[in-house]
Amino acid sequence: MTLRRTLLVLAAAASLTAPAAMGAPDVQAAAQALLTAYAAGDRDRVADMVSHGSLHVYGSDVAEVTSGRDGFLGTLAADHKLWGQGAAFGAMRNVSIEKDGDLASLFFDTAFTVQGRTVPIRFATVWRLEKGRWKLVQCSNVVPTVGQSAADILKTMAKPAP
Repeated sequence: MTLRRTLLVLAAAASLTAPAAMGAPDVQAAAQALLTAYAAGDRDRVADMVSHGSLHVYGSDVAEVTSGRDGFLGTLAADHKLWGQGAAFGAMRNVSIEKDGDLASLFFDTAFTVQGRTVPIRFATVWRLEKGRWKLVQCSNVVPTVGQSAADILKTMAKPAP
């Protein structure tokens, strides 16, 4: 077999075995679009980006636990009423994505700014590919501490008393 024919056979085999998810939309872009719509209070756009089936969201307050689209959209309405205009999420950092078939997990940190105050937020999300689009099915977010890691606390404990 010639080199050219070998390369053609290998290319054909690779295209047959490529995972279906390779042609799928970008889950990170879907998440960024959802954050933008959420910060803007765009109820219809947010509703279109979350699963029509199972949806579970855990907010940064222990009382913020919702199941289903209506519960999540209720949290959106309360958040937007509290924030008013001008809320924004920054770029994603520390991004971790894992995909398997029609499911993807996306973990990331971002900055959230509202009323002149910026706080870090850490998200852990799960997405399902539904009709060719990534839809949110699970989300948990926290406002992480700064300077309160075990290593930081141990450093302060190791300092001798004056």
